[in-house]
Order: sequence, then structure tokens, then C-alpha cells
Amino acid sequence: MNPHIPGPNAVGSTRRTFLQQGLTASLTVAVPLPLFAAPPGGNPPPPRLPQSFIRIHGDSRVTFFLPTCEMGQGIHTGQAQILAEELGADWKRVNVEMPLRPTADFRLPMGQMRSVGSFGIRFWHDPLRRAAAQARSVLIQAAAARLSVDPETLDTVDSAVVHAPSRRRIPFGELVETANGMPVPAEPRLRPASQRPLTGKTVPRLDVPAKVRGEAVFSSDVRLPGMAYGAVRLAPVFTAEVASIDEGSVRAMPGVLAVVRVPRGAVVVAESWWQARQAAEQLDIRFTGTPNDALDSDEIARRLKAGLNATDVPPALSRGDAASAFEKAAKVVEAEYHVPMLAHACMEPISGTARATSDSAELWVGTQGHDVIRMTLERAAGIPNERMSLHTTYLGGGFGRKTIADIALQAVLASRAVGGRPVKVLWQRADDMQQGHYRQTMMARFRAALDAEGRIQAMRIRVSGPQMGRDNFGVQGPSDPFSLAGLTDMRYQLPALHIDHAVVPLPIPMCPWHSIAHSFTGYWLETFMNECAAAAGVDPLIYRKTHLVGQPRMLAVLDQVAARANWSSPPRAGVHRGVAVVESYGSPVAQVVEIRLLEGKVKVERVCVAIDCGRAINPGQVRQQMHGGVVGALSAALHDKITIREGRAEQATFGDYPLLRIHETPRVETDIVEIGSPLGGVGEPGVPPTAPALVGAIHAATGRFVRSLPLADHGLV
Repeated sequence: MNPHIPGPNAVGSTRRTFLQQGLTASLTVAVPLPLFAAPPGGNPPPPRLPQSFIRIHGDSRVTFFLPTCEMGQGIHTGQAQILAEELGADWKRVNVEMPLRPTADFRLPMGQMRSVGSFGIRFWHDPLRRAAAQARSVLIQAAAARLSVDPETLDTVDSAVVHAPSRRRIPFGELVETANGMPVPAEPRLRPASQRPLTGKTVPRLDVPAKVRGEAVFSSDVRLPGMAYGAVRLAPVFTAEVASIDEGSVRAMPGVLAVVRVPRGAVVVAESWWQARQAAEQLDIRFTGTPNDALDSDEIARRLKAGLNATDVPPALSRGDAASAFEKAAKVVEAEYHVPMLAHACMEPISGTARATSDSAELWVGTQGHDVIRMTLERAAGIPNERMSLHTTYLGGGFGRKTIADIALQAVLASRAVGGRPVKVLWQRADDMQQGHYRQTMMARFRAALDAEGRIQAMRIRVSGPQMGRDNFGVQGPSDPFSLAGLTDMRYQLPALHIDHAVVPLPIPMCPWHSIAHSFTGYWLETFMNECAAAAGVDPLIYRKTHLVGQPRMLAVLDQVAARANWSSPPRAGVHRGVAVVESYGSPVAQVVEIRLLEGKVKVERVCVAIDCGRAINPGQVRQQMHGGVVGALSAALHDKITIREGRAEQATFGDYPLLRIHETPRVETDIVEIGSPLGGVGEPGVPPTAPALVGAIHAATGRFVRSLPLADHGLV
């Protein structure tokens, strides 16, 4: 199940030769997908072209070509389950790969091939299932012709077509040549639920054996004959550019092959990475001065605070009569919140390998952004998509950071500089932490008008900070989902709601972080709901339910997590708990966090989770994703922040950007709620409820609400 690392001929492969790789015959099934929306600011995608997700080999092995990268979330197993059960493939003889380049059939509605937004199952379930049903149909047609039987009497089991009345069986591999000539139904008949043996089963992950044996190939593991290595030296101030480079300052150092100018810095290429690193540190390179050379976190906070007080900010959403509700309010609750910038801090630092010429490139990269790489190389290196071959390795974490194509361009330019030798460019941890793209820092001010019974009659929300959707994705208008998702689409039933966003541009590269806007809007809104519940003197779980009338999915996960946490009974002696519920990426998730205060420090003991993601394809993997989301969210809530001084990031390693340690990790108990809901995401939704539930527990213990993160800033860890 390890990512394939083909040879140099992959760049020039045509569709014909691609389909003929493997054994003597293979079956490829055309999968027409609906037209996607055009990418923001771009041209509409071309008409859908048939593309294969399935290859059946002559020996009946089956290879699935999957549209989503494997970065530890187990998506290749889940997608393979969908394909295998619908096809009738022998699970023990399936393999998974990814396509060599992005094409229309592998793109999301945004018009790009990306592994983002928890789309891996919720979007791809139906297209993949239809592809497998198409393959099953043509195989059955081929078998019916050979056996002279009615196709309705045939089925597929363990990679063979079976005729139960006569007990005859034909392996897939014997049928592929005939099946290739059979008509492919546009809308094939799908298996009923009773014939889906893998859906709802905790199937062991396909990627784990290779990882346990140390055979899995991550981007940093790639080894090619004649490979050189590159180390980066990038501008410390984010908007600075290269003013000058003295290549002679390192030319005589051992192993140095080239000094390559790249955006915002240089790559030093050498025979070993250590030689390249040593030379990069000694390189005489000068950077331009910028207006941001004195920027620091205090100044950024002042700008955000000014945004909270700005006038004439256009509304992102406005409904109901908020002004009247505030005039009549029995009580007004107000709070301001602040979240810091965050690094993605993937376990595997940024790396990538390229073998490039003036008009072609073969790359080995662990990427979430296949089309981002394509567009970057087309524009910055003049390499068309048909001359690019992209081998997607395993990713040692992604969280949004690996949608950026900087490493691909650096590796291509480095390879060109040494005559097309393969070059692996590897960032060290400090490069990743200080030169990376960050989750934006944001502030918000919430005001709520409560009636005499404590119910919210109106809410006003002012958000202040960068508008990532505009800056990164060309989103137009005041309602930016990369900044406001979780607020403008909140499930709470409020008579009046007004939301606006005072845009505060910052000269710092931003990038979606785990759960994107929900990572902070969930913290704000759910903490504010706890504050309103306290002001009303109502239990925070009951308070939420009174504002969620007509929201069965939110109510279902709240009821389930309350049962798991035994919310109706007092907590154990010394234990304090908080609750939160956030819907994101199509899945509502409720959490209860239980803590103790030990000498004034927070110790998180247990987190109860309930998720409604529709039908769970692989329940064990859903639980693992919830556990991972909680751990990542706790790390950010307890410890993490990026601060700016003199225009640059101060944190450089896990020594000053500490991730959650094993002794800090709580027990996580997850329940999957299935009430017939549509398929939802799993990778992102576990993150948003954790911080507000934790802050609710701290309020239960201390009587105060923590309105800025991380908790380390408040002496609580």
C-alpha cells in the first residue's frame, strides 16, 4: 500500500501507455462527474473527461486511484472500502495509488484537486461508488456473454463474477479484455445496504503495515540515483525580498554545487543535506528593508483592537431587529475574545524532490494541493500540466500547510540549476516554524440582548482581523467563510443577528489551519453561549438546547455527549466540566471536557465526544480522527502561539512552540450518532468544540471565563 515511486518515463506517459501498465490486460472505467464550479477568479473547467479510478489487472488484482492524499487520517482506507465493496473486489488484493497529475475528474467543487475541508468521504463517496458500480456492470456483462446467462443472475464476489445457480465463477482478470468493449452505464445500479459488507466496519488501515515496518515513503524519505540536496535560506521578515547574493561566499565549501535564487531567498544545493545546510547558514545574502521591519505582536493587537471600534463596517449578515431587542433587553452580555497566530507544526517538516528540465518536471512531494503545484509551476516555471508528473508520497501531517507549493518550485529550480539532477530540498524545523504560513490572529466582540427569561433575543458580533478568503482565494464581499464560518451559518435560533468583519490586513502569510475559521469562531461563540448561560443562571447544556429548537442533529449529539459524561449527575469530587457543540464541514460535534485544578494548573482528564457524520464508513477511523482533533485542539488551547518581533516570527522549534505531551493527553471517548443524516466530514470537525468546552470547565472551577488563548498566558498550565 506504499506510494509508488515510478521511474523517469512517467513524465512522458500517455493515456494509452498509462492504461497498459501492469499485467497483460486492465479494465478502466469512465466516471463522468458533474460539472464543478469555476475556481474563484479563474476560467470554468473544461468539459468533464472520462478518467479511471479503477484498474483491474490480468491476475485479478485491483488498483484504486484515489483523489485524496494520505496524511495520517486514514482516507485511503475509507475510500478503498467504498470502491471495493461496490465492485465486489477481494479486499486482501486491493492496492491504492494516486494519479500522476491533477485532472478534472479528481477535482473538488472549488475547481482544484485538493485534500482539504474534510471532503474525502462526504464528497467522494458517491463518485467513487458510482465508478465501482460501473466497473461491476461491465464485468457482469462480459461474464453473461461468456456464460450465456441472464446478467441478473450474476454478482461479483472476491474479485470474481459468480453465477450462483451453476456455481460457476470467472475471475475479474479473465474478463477485462471483453469488459473493455462493453457499454458503461451512466447511472449504474448501486448495491443495497444489505450488500455493503465493508461500510460501517472498522477495517484495519491499509497504510499501517508499511508504516510499522518502516517501509512507507514520506516526502523526506525519497531517495533517487544521483540525488543532490538543497537547504533554504529565506528572508526573516515576511515581505522582504532578496537584495543581493554573493555565491562566491560558499562556492568553495565542501560539496556545494549551486546557489539558486528562489522567491524570498535562496536554495544552496550540495552533495549532502548537511553540506547544503552548513553552506546556507554561511551564505552572504542580503534582504530588502520593508515597512514591517519593526512590526511586533503588540502592534498587531493594537490594529485588531482598532478594528473592533471601527465605524461604517459593512454587514456580513443582518437579520431581525437587533436595535429594538437591545433597547428592550432585560440584560446585555458583552465579551471580547482574542486568538493568536498558530503554526501548523507538522511532524514532518516541509520537503520535496524534483527532477526538472526547462519544460518538464517530475516531483515527489507530500502535498494537499495538487492543482496549486500545477498552477505554480505553470506560472513560475513554464511547465505545463501534461509535462508534469507528481508522485504523491505519504504526508507526515498537513493541516492545511501542505496546500502551499513553495517547496515544489524550490525543488524544480534547484534541479534545473544542476543540469536536471534530482534534488531534494528539505527545510529544517526552524525554517518551517518561522517561514511558514499561519492561522490568522483575530479578535471579536460579542454582545447579546437577553430577555427576562434569559433567552437571547439579539446578538451582535464584530470580528476584527485579516480576510483570508480575499487574500488567499479571491473571495469577494464582506462575508468571508475563511474568517466567519461558524458564525454566519450558526445553528442557534436567534430572532435577530448582526455580524460584520472589520478587515485588518497584515503583512504575514496566512494559510488555512485545522478546521480553518471554525477553530476560532467555535471558541468565541461557544464560550459566549456559556457566558450568556451564566448570566441567565441556566445550565449551559440546557441553555444551548433552548436555542437549538428545530436542529435535530445538534440536539442529538448534545444528548449523546451528555449521556456519555453523565451530565445530569454531579461530577466526581474535584472534577469540573464544560460543554460545547459546533457544526463544521457537515458534521455537528459535541464535547464535554473534564478537568482538575492541581495547584492552580489545569489537568485535562477526559474528553467525551459525540459526532453525527452520517453513515460512518469506518467507525474506528472516525474515533481516531476525533481523538486526533482533540489532541491538536488541546495543544493550541493550552500552549501554542506564534508571536512577532521585528517583523519576524519568534518561535523556532518545539522548545518554544510546545505540542501536547503524552502526560498531558486525556482519555477521549467518542460516540458516533447515526440518525440518517447526510454524510459529513470527520478530519476537521473534532477541533472546534474542544477549546470552548475546556474554557467552560475552567469557569466551572474558578468562576471566570478565559477570553484569550493559549491558557499558558494566564498561568493555567
